[in-house]
Amino acid sequence: MDAATLFENTMDWLRDSYGKHRFFLERDIVWTAQLRLLQEAERARLPYRVLNDYTLFRGTRADLAILNGGAVEVAVEFKYEPSRARGGEFGPGKFPVVWGGSELEDIRRVHEYVRQESAKTAYAIFIDEGGAFRQASYPGSEWRDWGNGVWALWTKAGGADSRQQGEVASGEETHESVANDDWVRLPQLNVNLPRYPRSPARLRFPDNHEHPVKSWKDLLYGTACWLASVRKLTERDAPIPVAANQPAERQRHIVGANGLHGSGKPFVEPFGIPDTTLFVETMVDKKQAKAHAIKLLEHCGVDPNSVLVLR
Repeated sequence: MDAATLFENTMDWLRDSYGKHRFFLERDIVWTAQLRLLQEAERARLPYRVLNDYTLFRGTRADLAILNGGAVEVAVEFKYEPSRARGGEFGPGKFPVVWGGSELEDIRRVHEYVRQESAKTAYAIFIDEGGAFRQASYPGSEWRDWGNGVWALWTKAGGADSRQQGEVASGEETHESVANDDWVRLPQLNVNLPRYPRSPARLRFPDNHEHPVKSWKDLLYGTACWLASVRKLTERDAPIPVAANQPAERQRHIVGANGLHGSGKPFVEPFGIPDTTLFVETMVDKKQAKAHAIKLLEHCGVDPNSVLVLR
């Protein structure tokens, strides 16, 4: 059995047994997959080692690597988004776990592993336990239904059949397959047409990082997360009011370090920004989501016209 078959069989096992597991973090997925791979390799007396956090080239480590001697037969990157239905098992501001286009980075990375011949075959597996990302399109990847609301985004680079799956060639940006006129500048986004418009699909920021948009609220939340990730939005900036000309005690805040409005009332729908103590008030309609995102960008010194939205 080759290493790619061993890994794909392990993913089939994980799919079929998913309901027996209770995951909290990405590393739980990695540990479970590594243990199963080791057990199956030992049972079948295969010559493979299975290592986690394995350095493929300088500055880049794969979540899992299957080695035959010194050669990396398979490299794997995992992402994991718990189900929102399990919100009581997590602290406030937990969701989304996957943000800032990190799942796209994994997809690009596995193609780079194969292009640089650091691995013969590479996979990016994004387990979306509640289907929160299910409507997003990822060229060169496919969504697989694992049942009971669990979906897995499957990307394979290298190997005999990866091109048949629509593999994205190395160096290609996934958004190149999208017609340019499908993207609009954020200030030009019409939130009123058609009468009941669906939320946009993606945000693209000036550094080309992309963020999937699942609802109108995510237009605002994704913008705040990106600003924080590039250190343009920090705790020192908070709170950021909707209208600065109002008395402090009457101000509603877009972003706050304590999740409170000026009146002292807590945010209705606070979403925490990863790696910060900041919260975003996401109790907004589509018009407010756009307006508040623009206000945040301007407050942080970023031209809103430099942010593109995929309609």
